[in-house]
Amino acid sequence: MKNFTLLIGGIFLFFSCTNEESKEQNSGVSNEEVLNTATDSLPDGEWNGEYMKIKDDEESKIQRKSQGSDFFSMGKIDLLIGGDSINFNLFERKKNSLTFTNQSLSAFIKSAFNEDIHLRFKKNDMLVNHKGKYKSDPSLKSNESFSMYIKAGEKGKEKEYNLVSGEAKIIVFSPRLGNLEVKINGIFVDKEGNKKRGSGMVNMEFEGAVMTAM
Repeated sequence: MKNFTLLIGGIFLFFSCTNEESKEQNSGVSNEEVLNTATDSLPDGEWNGEYMKIKDDEESKIQRKSQGSDFFSMGKIDLLIGGDSINFNLFERKKNSLTFTNQSLSAFIKSAFNEDIHLRFKKNDMLVNHKGKYKSDPSLKSNESFSMYIKAGEKGKEKEYNLVSGEAKIIVFSPRLGNLEVKINGIFVDKEGNKKRGSGMVNMEFEGAVMTAM
């Protein structure tokens, strides 16, 4: 029994000495070195005085148009023109408008990255009979016609398109809710005069819809 007690005491003494030696070896390491070692495997970040903010490479590529603008979700735009995919899902707040009369409907859409879409429709008795198909007519002289202009892409590499033939179909137009859903299919012309077939959908919920006198 006495030998067993001495054995337990020896084991306890051995581990106590080992722990003390480990503490003495680590006592010369600064807090900064410990922090650097612990964060070597983490993504790059910046200390803001309270916590480490991790840098996101993708986030750094996306910049707001201006400091006074907010990212705002108002729906989605999906278009494919030639081989170019145009997708809006973030918009510049208070820069999107939906206006209408009993003979016209206009949507001015601006993404959070300074991209634009102008969409106009002409039809008699628009408020009641807005649903249905519209033929492309950039001049908007004929009844049941529409026009469409697009500017999209990275800053300095923007592409512009005007729809010159084709059709659009208004699926939903709600002045009360500010909703507009349109299917589009036709031929677009870019700045260089190249014709490209395109199709897609505009599905937006505007902050408001305004009826104008004209």
